[in-house]
Amino acid sequence: MNAYIQQARRILCSSLLLFLLAACASPAPTPQPTATVQPSATPRAETPTPQATSTPQPRSEVETYTVQPGDTLSSIAAAYTLQAETVLWANYDALADISDFLFEGMQLTILPVDGVYHQVGGGDSVNNIAAFFATDPQGIIDWPGNNIDASNAVIQPGQWLVVPGGQRSLRRRSLPDLPRTAMAVDFLEFGAGACPRNVQDGPVGDGVYAWPVAAGSIAGDGYSSVHPAADLAAQPGETVLAADDGVVTFSGWSHFGYGYAVMLDHGNGQFSLYAGLAETLALCGAPVQQGQAIATAGHTGHPAGVFVHFEIRQGGAAVDPLELLP
Repeated sequence: MNAYIQQARRILCSSLLLFLLAACASPAPTPQPTATVQPSATPRAETPTPQATSTPQPRSEVETYTVQPGDTLSSIAAAYTLQAETVLWANYDALADISDFLFEGMQLTILPVDGVYHQVGGGDSVNNIAAFFATDPQGIIDWPGNNIDASNAVIQPGQWLVVPGGQRSLRRRSLPDLPRTAMAVDFLEFGAGACPRNVQDGPVGDGVYAWPVAAGSIAGDGYSSVHPAADLAAQPGETVLAADDGVVTFSGWSHFGYGYAVMLDHGNGQFSLYAGLAETLALCGAPVQQGQAIATAGHTGHPAGVFVHFEIRQGGAAVDPLELLP
């Protein structure tokens, strides 16, 4: 009996030992099922594909533009990809072919294409309008904004036409070069600044110009085919100086759109003109030296602001003053 109990105890202890050894051993890793990646509910942000810039559609209709502070004729024309002449020609009633007449708040007619804007008169035809403005009559007929029947190109008096490619000369009057020996002109025609008598002598310039105002910068339009001058920045009442030696051949009010103006004959084939002034100080026929006070700055002749309209002429033609100023 005792032997049997002892034998049972040995079997029990052996079984218990095997169980403990199995429990203490590290279990083999259980293979995990491969997870299926589900698409995210929120789409991933992507770098946008650049879009091709669309080409602006050409305009066919006439527009109206309100002049803003700081605008010039050339800047407005550039904004519409037009020549400055086109803007000037289309607004004769407002500007009288003088770009310095521009002022803030003015309403301008803006054509859709370079050319002229013409109101049909009695007896006008497409052909004679085209001939007058030196362009092709077919361009007038084909322009969609003109609404002309190509099979029967009839136009009516009072109708406004865009004349693509049309050109015309400026209709403004310019103060001509007035040499000291022939400066006496009719003040009723030229204005109160006309000089009453000629002179035979006086200083001669050397063609080396100095700035007539202190700032040395442009305030309005620069030199162009429709603006044969540079508009020089100035303060109200600032003294305007002679840019070179010469003789005063015009001094006072001008009837040609310059406001108060002074012209100097430099005696070497060159003339300088200072316009849009508040008042003139130089006297007709007076000799002046470079740097001498001849006027004060203002805005007569150009309501947009205070600047000096400055021209230099040589051999009967205007030249860009910025090419001669230091």
